[in-house]
Amino acid sequence: MRGVRIRVLVSLAALSVLAAACGDDANDAGGSTGAGPTGATAATGATDSGDDPGAGSLYGGSNGMTGATGATGASGAKDADVSVSLNNYLFDPGTVKVGGGDVVAVRNGNARTPHTFTVVAEDVDLELAPLTTETVTIDLAPGTYELICRFHESLGMTATLKVS
Repeated sequence: MRGVRIRVLVSLAALSVLAAACGDDANDAGGSTGAGPTGATAATGATDSGDDPGAGSLYGGSNGMTGATGATGASGAKDADVSVSLNNYLFDPGTVKVGGGDVVAVRNGNARTPHTFTVVAEDVDLELAPLTTETVTIDLAPGTYELICRFHESLGMTATLKVS
C-alpha cells in the first residue's frame, strides 16, 4: 500500500512540473488578464503546442505573403488605419472592421510563437515571427470574411474581417 502511495505522489509531482512548464510564458507580452484598453494590445502569453503546423516556411505552413490584394511591410503601426494583435491564440479585436484600402498593422505579441493573419479564400496571408509587426493593405470588396491563423486554427484562432 505504501508503494502505491509513493508512486501516486511521484506521478503527481511529475505532472505538476509538466503543467508548470506548459503555463504562461513570462517573456510574452501582456499580463494574465487579457487585452488592454486599445483593442490592439497583446493578451496573455502562450507557447506553441509543439505540433508540426505544416511545412514550407520558416515557421511551418506555406510561404504565402499577400499578393495583389495587399502590400506588406515591416513598417509597424504608425501608418496604419487599424491595428490587430495576435496573442494567446486569439485575434484582438475578434471582429476587425476596415474600409476598402485601409492599412492594417498586425502585431504578433508572443515571444516564441509564430502566427498568421490569413483571410480565408483571399490573397491576404501574413506570417509573423514572434514579437513582430507587419502591415497589409486590405483591398477587398465590401463584405464579411473569415480570418484565421493557419498554424492555430484547430485551436480556435479565428476571427472576422468586415470590409465596408
